[in-house]
Amino acid sequence: MTKTFLSVIILISFIVSLFIIKPYKIMTQSMEEVINPGDVVLTFKNFHRVSYKKGDILAFQQGGNRTTFIKRVYAVAGDTLKLLRNHISINGQEIPHDPVFEMMIEESDYPDSAGYFSAIKYSKYLLRKSIKPSQESQNIIENGNAITVPEDHYFMVGDNYYESMDSRFWGFIPKKNIKGKIIWIF
Repeated sequence: MTKTFLSVIILISFIVSLFIIKPYKIMTQSMEEVINPGDVVLTFKNFHRVSYKKGDILAFQQGGNRTTFIKRVYAVAGDTLKLLRNHISINGQEIPHDPVFEMMIEESDYPDSAGYFSAIKYSKYLLRKSIKPSQESQNIIENGNAITVPEDHYFMVGDNYYESMDSRFWGFIPKKNIKGKIIWIF
């Protein structure tokens, strides 16, 4: 009976690890303070009917990249992002840009681009792969410096803003790219 019980436990553990729980080792400092380089996190794998909320820490893949990233959900479908030169405001919460952002907004038409920022161009940049072009006009709010997170997309940011490549650079993350929610850090 003991051998049978042990075999069942091992089989259940294998099935859980194969289909429900997945570990990831953290290699960067983008989530420092909460998750540090060298930590291991366990994710509860994504099931398509699950929706995530602000504050959840998720594992996902970005674009065609095979790397799995770990970031926090800062905005969900329907949330408004106000795009400003020094930060993004998400429903009133400010997320600062890091210095790499300065390189993104440089314009060849403006030799002194330090004084120039186009929220409309940045909006299009964030939306470029998230939605079909025909939907783009529905998501850029009239004042030209705010956009709404599209349905089934998330705006993901690392807790260590200045050491994180995230949705501020990649745009919105589609739900289909989410691998799972972090449930344990060790």
